[in-house]
Amino acid sequence: MRKFSAFGLFLVIAILCMALTSCKDDPYESRINELVIKDVAFPATASSDTQTFRNEDLTNYVAKSSESWCNVSFVVASSQMVVTAEANDTYDGRTAIVTISDTQDPTKTRTFTVSQVQKDGLFVPEDQTSFNIPTEGEQITVDVMTNIDFKVNIPSEYSEWIKQSTTASTRGLEKHTLTFSIAKNGTYATRKGYIEIYDPKNTKGEVIRITINQAFTVIFDVDPQKITVDDELSHEISIKVTTNVPVDVNDYSDWIMKGIIEEVDDETYIYKMIVSPFTEKKHSRTGRIVFSGAVSPITTKDITVTVIQNRLLYIEETKIDVNVGGRYGLTLTNDTEQEVVWTSNNEKVATVTKDGTVIGVTEGEAKITVISVDGKYSDNVDVHVGNVTEANLEATGWSTTKTSVKCTLYNKETERDITLRSVDVTRVTKDGDQITTQFLKNVNYNINISAGNDRQIDIDVDAPADESETATYSYVLGFNYYITKSPYADFTYVATEK
Repeated sequence: MRKFSAFGLFLVIAILCMALTSCKDDPYESRINELVIKDVAFPATASSDTQTFRNEDLTNYVAKSSESWCNVSFVVASSQMVVTAEANDTYDGRTAIVTISDTQDPTKTRTFTVSQVQKDGLFVPEDQTSFNIPTEGEQITVDVMTNIDFKVNIPSEYSEWIKQSTTASTRGLEKHTLTFSIAKNGTYATRKGYIEIYDPKNTKGEVIRITINQAFTVIFDVDPQKITVDDELSHEISIKVTTNVPVDVNDYSDWIMKGIIEEVDDETYIYKMIVSPFTEKKHSRTGRIVFSGAVSPITTKDITVTVIQNRLLYIEETKIDVNVGGRYGLTLTNDTEQEVVWTSNNEKVATVTKDGTVIGVTEGEAKITVISVDGKYSDNVDVHVGNVTEANLEATGWSTTKTSVKCTLYNKETERDITLRSVDVTRVTKDGDQITTQFLKNVNYNINISAGNDRQIDIDVDAPADESETATYSYVLGFNYYITKSPYADFTYVATEK
């Protein structure tokens, strides 16, 4: 019995030895290639990923990452591999290669990729978040730094005057220049608008707002503001109006007429106005053209252009009366620097000399015309030739000033007034004792000077041949004097200054 027991123990030991010898001689085979390993993709935030290999012994495995931001470790007890990534604070995506090796068989390795997306960025330089635009408008550029797909929005209330000229979409943090056109401001006031740049995937609704402030400066100028028309003929005058507001011509003299308006550019216009012929018997006339600009929705501004038109050739008289056989010297203004020609349309009634003296021939009506030798300028006067008696004339409308005496004769035969020219009088001073009168040519005068009591001096002056003849008469200081003027040699009419 004892022998058997010893033999049995020996047999068990032998079997164990054989088993141990058999295990020692069996070669090692790595199971690293049997592992199902997946690539890992992380967001930009700090993240981790765990992969489980069921019933796998991970004791002999080690992992090494090509990038410091990525780490890999093994949990042997649960047969798990843990991959971690730090937060990506850059604006570029990144990739790490992880190599797994078996320490028992270094020839056996596996690799997989760990990727992490970039941090999203959308930036505009601070000095490009607000623009001040002049009235006439301009283009602006905005530099967008981004690594995402972005969009630009111009709210509808601003889209009529803010337009995007270029578009941009990219990935990777790069500079992209956007161009916008700001239209001319025609609203009569400053205005504000916005451009929005945003990430359409951003659920927080964050946007970058570009503020557009546009001024409105009124432009309203008229040039020239004084125009001189050198003669009495009809002329076209041109006036340049520079404006960015509505303008109208709302007032002008009756001898100035509207013409056409020519547009030079968006803010410059040429107004063509017509000056009608100048027929009044005077040296010049002054008119106006008023331009009104709507400088605000409720306010207008007026700019007045003064127009002065000169007359070079005219006869001062409009109508004259001459007795049969009488003479009347017409008063002519001639600034044409030319000789003139006088004519009568009815020489049976009245003729006219080369110097403009009208001679009555027979009773009737005639028209005397004067014309420059170049034919450009002319004027005329109506002449009534009659046989006037004292009963036909009535002196009215006497007026006196310190230097002149006037009256009007009413011709009852022709039923019209004859306005007499002034007689210029030099008033006496306290130390003076004389009166000097300048006489007009071709006009007969009678001067009556009263020296008080019954002392009177009556002087008749025939029509002088020129206007340089003067007469001086002594009288007593302080007494009334009378000056009369008769266009007809037969009669005397007296004006009295009190």
